[in-house]
Amino acid sequence: MNRSQLRNMIQSGRAVALNCYAIGKSVEKEEKEKLLFQNDLLNKSVILKRYEPGMPTDPHSVMVNTIVYFPYDMTNVYDGGESVNFSDGSFHGKLAFKISKSDPTGELLERIGEDMKFLNMFDDMHSLDPFLFKTKAEQLEMDDKIHPAYFAISDAEWEKIKLPIREKISKLVSKALDGMGEGADNLARQQYVERFLTKIWEARDVEGIEPFIKAMQIQPENAPEVFFAWKAVCYYQVRYNDMLNSMKALFQWVGHNKLCSPMNHLSLMPDEKRKFEAKRDGLRQKMREGYIIANKVIAEYEDSYNKFVEEDQPNLFMSFLDNSEDSYLSLASHVSVATHSLNLWRWYVKQYGKVMRSEQFFKLFEGLTMLYGVEEEVETMAWVS
Repeated sequence: MNRSQLRNMIQSGRAVALNCYAIGKSVEKEEKEKLLFQNDLLNKSVILKRYEPGMPTDPHSVMVNTIVYFPYDMTNVYDGGESVNFSDGSFHGKLAFKISKSDPTGELLERIGEDMKFLNMFDDMHSLDPFLFKTKAEQLEMDDKIHPAYFAISDAEWEKIKLPIREKISKLVSKALDGMGEGADNLARQQYVERFLTKIWEARDVEGIEPFIKAMQIQPENAPEVFFAWKAVCYYQVRYNDMLNSMKALFQWVGHNKLCSPMNHLSLMPDEKRKFEAKRDGLRQKMREGYIIANKVIAEYEDSYNKFVEEDQPNLFMSFLDNSEDSYLSLASHVSVATHSLNLWRWYVKQYGKVMRSEQFFKLFEGLTMLYGVEEEVETMAWVS
């Protein structure tokens, strides 16, 4: 990843990048105890999510990696650094060596152990969206240890997203518990449903909601992560619907040969032009596939939900819950990439307009192709205006 791509990834929103260093600098001195990590090196890192093809036999499968990027120069985090895959079995040892440069002390290992709890939390998440970050921290009861600046979501925005999700879950809980708690007055019935809703929303344990677990045929040991994945799918449905019109504008730009080309494209040599057009076709294909897959997952969820709530047919929804983790991962990859790409495109268009010269255009273009994982058929070319 070159400097331009790294800058684009880090600066274009929170979906796939958490700039711990920039956030830490914004925290007031008296609140430094709520910096995310105990080790300063990690507080100066950037957490990244990278989506890659999963199984070769399934072109639509996705694998997500958590990358910890350590810049060499904190005054210019885009000027190179070391990227370490958290899934690498040697991550813990590499981190200890980077911090101590020798044999780590017991105290240092203890601090690293505490920091690993937060890194494991990030690794459990399929994206770094602020809403899901705060939700995961609440699930693990770690939110009170984290400065609100890391969540990057206002109370108003939190409630705006939370309300439609809770409403959908509430309707389904009421349907699943239909017949339970009969004989109570309306207020008592509402309180009964609310207890279940709160328990599902927290997604920590199943104590007190065993009837719902049994009704939905969920394995008790899997229930917390099933509930979190369900909530994540609900979130992505809300997020996706909010950004659809803007996404269409981006897709129209990418699909327009004159707009999605540098202003002085006629100066490209025939071989350069051929390679660029092939890569542009690849980007269009990836965007089209991502759009189709995200819509398919959301449509399947909505259909199964409606069949349960409106037609008393729970089987499809129970099947959806059984595979909710896969749906969460699929939406996380496609919606997060689309969100990041949209933010990136908006910034460039605001700065330079929809028609750009080569230097600006190819910085944007390389950023989009990187985010969408467009395969490189040739070596990276040096584009000049």
